[in-house]
Amino acid sequence: MTTITTEATPVTPDDFWGPPISIYTRAQAIEDGVLVDVSDWAGAGPNGMMGGFRVPTVLTRALWDVVDLDADDQVRWRQQARQRGESTRGRAHDVLFMTRLAAGQHPHADRVHVAVLMTGEGKQGRLVRRTMRLLAVIDGDGITIGFPEDF
Repeated sequence: MTTITTEATPVTPDDFWGPPISIYTRAQAIEDGVLVDVSDWAGAGPNGMMGGFRVPTVLTRALWDVVDLDADDQVRWRQQARQRGESTRGRAHDVLFMTRLAAGQHPHADRVHVAVLMTGEGKQGRLVRRTMRLLAVIDGDGITIGFPEDF
């Protein structure tokens, strides 16, 4: 009986597709404002939340625009939310905490669906409570949290 041993040659994406035409990095997206780095708040350090993430964490610009109450003082619903005691940090904490809970329930998933109850703009600029459906993508760069249509 003869045993034949062969050694496989690894194939890279460049071998199949060719070299990339353009690469847009996470760092560039943060610098451009497409992503907002909230790693300090998401971590377990002194500025972080209890039970925080240990990987870089960003929010998409669309989600950040809902979380950030300090963005525009002239917007009525943001003024109302601040008057009720809401803050950008608190709203970010809610998103990060609920994402952490969802990720903990699915520790091997690379995408986790998250529901967060948050006040936002309703008709005529009034505050309304709504459940925001979010998606957290977990990959080699860290965690990216945003609306499903952001991905």
